[in-house]
Formats: sequence, C-alpha cells, structure tokens
Amino acid sequence: MKRILISILALALSAGLMAQLSCYDIQYTDNTNGNSEYNGQTVTVQGIVTARKASSNFYIGDAAGGAWSGLYVFDRNASDLVQVGDMVVLTGRVDEYNGLTELVSVTVNEIMSQNNPIPITTISTSALPFAGNTAEPYEGVMVRFIEVQIKSAIDGFGQYHIADSSNVQARVDDTFYLPQASQIVVGEYWSYIQGVVDYYVGNAGYRVLPRNANDMVQVDDVSHANIRIGTEANASPNQISTLSVYTSKLDSDWDVREYEMKIRIDPSLVLYQGYDISESLSLSAPTETISAAGDIITLHYGGQDILASETDNAVLIKLKFQPNNYGDIVIHLDEFSYDDVNISSLTDGKLMVKINENKAHLSIGTDLSGHNIFDPAMNEKINIEFGTKTGFLARALVRIYDAQGRLMATPVHQNFTSPTGIESISWNGRDSNMKLLPPGLYYCHAEVSNRETGKRYKAVQPIVVKSRLK
Repeated sequence: MKRILISILALALSAGLMAQLSCYDIQYTDNTNGNSEYNGQTVTVQGIVTARKASSNFYIGDAAGGAWSGLYVFDRNASDLVQVGDMVVLTGRVDEYNGLTELVSVTVNEIMSQNNPIPITTISTSALPFAGNTAEPYEGVMVRFIEVQIKSAIDGFGQYHIADSSNVQARVDDTFYLPQASQIVVGEYWSYIQGVVDYYVGNAGYRVLPRNANDMVQVDDVSHANIRIGTEANASPNQISTLSVYTSKLDSDWDVREYEMKIRIDPSLVLYQGYDISESLSLSAPTETISAAGDIITLHYGGQDILASETDNAVLIKLKFQPNNYGDIVIHLDEFSYDDVNISSLTDGKLMVKINENKAHLSIGTDLSGHNIFDPAMNEKINIEFGTKTGFLARALVRIYDAQGRLMATPVHQNFTSPTGIESISWNGRDSNMKLLPPGLYYCHAEVSNRETGKRYKAVQPIVVKSRLK
C-alpha cells in the first residue's frame, strides 16, 4: 500500500509540473541572480502575444499586465504560427540565457483567440535604469513611459536614452524598429514611448524595444488612435456572434463627436446582422449603409456629446454577424475616421468557427466565385478546405478521382492541427505526373483520421474542370 501511495504522489507531482502556468508563475523569483524557479523544466504557459519577429522569436504577457507578467519565447518555427494579439497556450522548456529567462523548444498547443488587447504596464524610467540590475520584474513585459525627454542621440548600435520626471535614464533599442535619426533630438519631449523589455548581459543591460512607429508618439492626438474589431473564438454556424469594435483612449480635449467606418465581409461565409450600442460609447444609433451584394457595410455616427474614454480598449459599438461556414472568417476593417481625421492603425476582426463534432469537413470553391468549377489551362486554381473536430492531432488524405474511379492526384497527405480544425490548399488541377487534367467531372475524396483513436471520417464533393469555348 505504501508503494501505491508513493506512486500516486509521484504522478500527482508530475501532473502538477505540467499544469498550465502564467508568465508571472514562471518569471517571479527570489533568486538574487534572477533565475526562474522553473529553470530547466518543461512547462505549459498561457499568454497574449505582445511582440513578434518572424522566424525568430516573440513575447507573451499575462492579460492583467504588471510586474513579472512577460516572457520571451525563442523558437523560429513557433514564431511563424502566431500573431500579435493571439491568446496562446505553449509548452516548452524554461532556460536562462545570458541573464534572460526564455521559453525554448516550443510547441504551440492552441491559439485560443485573436486580436486581444495588448497588456501594457505604465512605469517610470526609474524602474528600468539601463545602468543597473534592478529591473528583473519587468523582463519581457510590455511597458509604457509617459512624458519622456530624449537624453542622447541614436548611437551606432541603434540605441538612445530617455528619462521622465525622475531623470533616471532608460535605454531604447532598435531590435524591432529604428526611427530616423533626425526624429530623435536631444532635449525634445515625447508623449509616450513603449515596447517590450529585453535584457542582455554586459553593457547592454535592460532595454525597451518599440515594435513600430505606433509605439512612439511625440504629440498625442486623435490621429494616433487605433481601432480594432474583436475576435469570437467559439462562433457557431448559423448562430449570431457579436464582435465589439474597440478604440484606444479618446481625450475629451480632442472634441471628437463623429466616426465613420467601412467594413468588408464575404457574404458566402458570413452575413451582417446589425449592431448594438448598449454599454458602448455610441449614445445614439448610427446611420447604416449596406451594399447591394451585402459585402460592404458603412456606419456613420454623429452626436451632440463628445466621445471620450480615459483608457484604451473602450467599446465603441458592437457588430453582429452570422457565420454560415466553418473556419477563420475575417471581418475586414477597411476604413475608419474620427470627425475628418483618417485613422491608419486598424485591426481586422475574426470569427473562429470550430468544428465541434466528429466528421470530415470538405468545402471546395474558387476565390472569385466560390463555385466548384475552374479552368486549370488558364492558370486558375481551386481551394480545397478540409478538417475535422478540434482538440487532437489528425491526419488528412485528399484524393482526386475521375468519373471512372481512377486516382488522378493526391494533393494532401499530412498531419495537421489548428484552432478551428480547418486547413486548406490551393490545387492547380494537375495530376500526380504534373499534367493538366482534361475537362470533365472529377470527385474529391477527403479522409480524416483521429490519430489517437484511429477512427476515420470521409466526405466527397464533385469538381468540374472546364475549358474555354472556341
């Protein structure tokens, strides 16, 4: 019995090590050298992607922000699977490299949602002195310095110093973005400069890394606002989902009273079902215009009261959509203006319609028409979308047969997993010998198998290869 109890305890401890952690759990430490308590261990962590360099690395942060809430992730493959704003679940090994806590050998377990607000923690430059080792709590955190003065010109390493009223200097680095040298003038003040915090052993020390020009605002006004449409991670076919339109802060001194937005959708995938102004900054109903095709929606709001919010991520209005297909459905935010000021920082929304049943999903169509007819001889291609229930590693096999049942091509034979259970390819109408198939009727067979249980699910749809009339 004693051996059994010991075994149960060992299993419980093992499971505990793989419990889902936060960035705070991994980063917080009492060690004087700053090393994580999880150094060398394999962990699973959840966070929002705050910054990303393609084919290299990215940073994640806890939604609440604050000290100890950020983490650097070094994995070239994983960095190409995520985007800024994604809420992700990762598994990897905690490693200390040149004084920086990293997550390495990473697997992206799940992208839970997208277009999430970026957690930004406002701190003083005195909390991040470049010439010291006291800023460990902000390693990997997305921070913002407000009302800062430029203290040095850009050096040969793309670095310069800033300080707020504390007069303690922090270092800014060009890892992601380097402004023009003429923009960085010693003695000038900036409304705010923000970025993720990095550390490199030696003279570099702690540095803040702005990601782009939007992270550096010299004069804060409405032109620097950013607008984003949210994400619904659990949308269902033929059911209405509500996506909020978020705005960054609106100072009452800007005297903003109107906005206009233009949204674009694919009506073959999703239908617009109106708006909701409850619990939003919009105090009256906007004017709504919908194109004849149902693909362009324009909303114009104008009121007597000033639109104002002291914080970022205020809900401006809520939009309703009804998806009629599986997969990631993008809600494009093509244009937005406050009064007569065009806003350039726009983020599209997304409906993530997951497959929640054991089945083989198969959908075929072209980019132009969505129909299953195309002409490969004219360099046309057809999209083959396949998938199955999310939550496990699946294997997909997609074959093309002619009307006599002869195998002509196998465009898909792969393992896959995705947040929605959907993958797609673009097929050029060529057989296994790369020869163009002659005009006629063909059948696309999709077979998807659960690699855990071995169960298989199948679906079939026709494809027509056409030719030009002579």
